[in-house]
Amino acid sequence: MEPLRPAGSGLPQLHPLREELYAEPHARPFPWVQAPVRVSHLAILADPGEAAAHRACLEALAQVHGVAPPAPDTMAWYADFPGFTVRWERHTEFCAYTFLRPDGVDSPFTDTALDALPPGWLETLPGELLVATHVGVLAGDPPDPFSPELAALFGDDLLIGSLIVDDRAAVWTTLKLHADGFSRYLVYNAGLNDFQAGRTVQRLLEIETYRVFALLGYPEAKRIWPRVRVLDMELAELIDRLARADTAAAEQQLLKELSVISQAIEHMRSDTNYRFSATRAYMALVDRRLEDLRERKYSGRSSITKFLERRMRPALDTCVSVDAHLQDLSLRVARATEALRARIETTIEDQNRDMLNSLNQRAWQQLRLQQTVEGLSVAAISYYLVGLVNYGLKGLAKSGLPLPVESVTALLVVPTALSVWWLVRRRRRRIQASPQERLDG
Repeated sequence: MEPLRPAGSGLPQLHPLREELYAEPHARPFPWVQAPVRVSHLAILADPGEAAAHRACLEALAQVHGVAPPAPDTMAWYADFPGFTVRWERHTEFCAYTFLRPDGVDSPFTDTALDALPPGWLETLPGELLVATHVGVLAGDPPDPFSPELAALFGDDLLIGSLIVDDRAAVWTTLKLHADGFSRYLVYNAGLNDFQAGRTVQRLLEIETYRVFALLGYPEAKRIWPRVRVLDMELAELIDRLARADTAAAEQQLLKELSVISQAIEHMRSDTNYRFSATRAYMALVDRRLEDLRERKYSGRSSITKFLERRMRPALDTCVSVDAHLQDLSLRVARATEALRARIETTIEDQNRDMLNSLNQRAWQQLRLQQTVEGLSVAAISYYLVGLVNYGLKGLAKSGLPLPVESVTALLVVPTALSVWWLVRRRRRRIQASPQERLDG
């Protein structure tokens, strides 16, 4: 995309992402909520490729009611329908649907916002439903925390609630699924304007959604924990054997076993790294949203923050612990492998040194043998040369020349031997000389 330059503005070229970055903080505004209102919220697991299918379902809903459909590449869509409002948002691994329907004073959880949708439309949504919750927002001061009417709205389950947003509202929930398959929140607005009420409802929906998605890592942690413990014990036993290994074969076997453990650990880390990272990220979002609620507990009732801290934190700590244990195992395997490789390399260097010493010894022996053979060669060549000269002198003597054959032969022995020794030595030096020395010589 080419950078833009506004005509006649006198400004430099504009970055192509400038408008998108400015618009991002306003891309997903809070809804304006005027009590009484019923809210239904769904979070559906969706792969990136399913976003188009979700938009197609929204287009079908918009067509039924004559509403403008969402844009092809939109990540969030908000529209007012006759009698209800739809809010749709595409997140990293899920799509969130929020439906708001005015009224609901008498039955916030029986006649819900979903009942305003066309029959069968929800069944067309792709993906797997993970989070489903109903929120009822009523105007006025909250009732007594222990009133039977309040308990009856939640099926007489253990109530969790508190005053929130500087005591200008109160929220009640059980943080569990009810018979209809939905969790429930009941909010009493005692002094919030429509924007503040919408922001509070949005925070409650995000707490419900993110806490459930954070717990997706817990089954993974329980699944791999026994294998992690086994690998931990195997690694400890292997490191103990490493300290006692005294042969190259034992070290090679240990290296193979370390490689197997390393592959198993990295395979588990690859399978769980995204899930555990997402767990930490979701829990950080839950913590921030709980802080924004600014809860003040009722006497005798647990607040949402305290309940989640007591009941949910151990599961999340398990995920963090297993992830940290995997990272520790990976580092320990890497250190043990490095130490073992250093030992093996030292052993190889010692073997190479011994081999070189052996080669040097053999070379020295060959040199001594060569020198011995060279001496014998000089004696043999001298013997044959002197013998040939002796045959020649004897022939000349028989032909009538007065030659003292034995005396001349005796005189030729030393010069012949010296000459042969010099020639052999010169030849050996030429063989041992460098190419440049041969050219110079």
